[in-house]
Amino acid sequence: MKHTISSIYFSPTKGTKKIVNQIACELGEVKNEYDITLASNRTEEINFQDKDLVVVGVPVYGGRIPLILEDYFNKIKGNDTLAVFTVVYGNRDYDDALLELRDVFESNGFICVAAGAFIGEHSYTEKVAGGRPDESDLLEAKSFAASVNEKIEAFMHDDLEYNRVNIKGGHPYKERKPMPPIAPMTNDKCTKCRLCAENCPVEAIDFVDFSKIDSSKCIKCCSCIKICPVDAKYFDNELISKITESLIENCSEIRKEPEVFF
Repeated sequence: MKHTISSIYFSPTKGTKKIVNQIACELGEVKNEYDITLASNRTEEINFQDKDLVVVGVPVYGGRIPLILEDYFNKIKGNDTLAVFTVVYGNRDYDDALLELRDVFESNGFICVAAGAFIGEHSYTEKVAGGRPDESDLLEAKSFAASVNEKIEAFMHDDLEYNRVNIKGGHPYKERKPMPPIAPMTNDKCTKCRLCAENCPVEAIDFVDFSKIDSSKCIKCCSCIKICPVDAKYFDNELISKITESLIENCSEIRKEPEVFF
């Protein structure tokens, strides 16, 4: 039985998208691509069946899956649907995020075939895992997908049932540390191109005055900072600066490599 391949990803700074697309394309022809980064794409239910194979990917925020996705993920339903789960983190640690992602989808009718944690440039600074996922990471993702295909073919040939994949992490999940309301600033380089507002995952940026950002909505994903063609967006906040300095000091020298689970 040939599976219909779909991908689902939340990717404000595009790193997760690269990994998910690499894996999904290696598995075969991708029939459906669900980019749920924008709020407008997180409204409708998505239903899959047992003939589907879904690749799901999210970035890691504080060792967990993004909080804003929790409710929407309950609208994505499977029916003994095979799935591959991936997270992308900024070279510190993915903690419980991959385990949490697997747990959420398994509770909604999916069967985990394999899972992987990959590395992407940290959203706060290019000095931590700058330029990743790079060519080496994408080759690892390609190799991972090839192994997934081999596993699926072997299990189908021998008519075996999938055992639960053991994934690094623990229960209860890492506690989410609340952040105070903080939003990027805008300097006078802004050309009012609208890219920041159009690509904000939580619609926090005003479409008339692009310097107005609702800090109560902002998730500090840095989409607006990364996408701005003239570097008009930036954080000017002591807490963000301290976090960034710590990341550079502790996470910039060692190159972490992807971890996969079958």
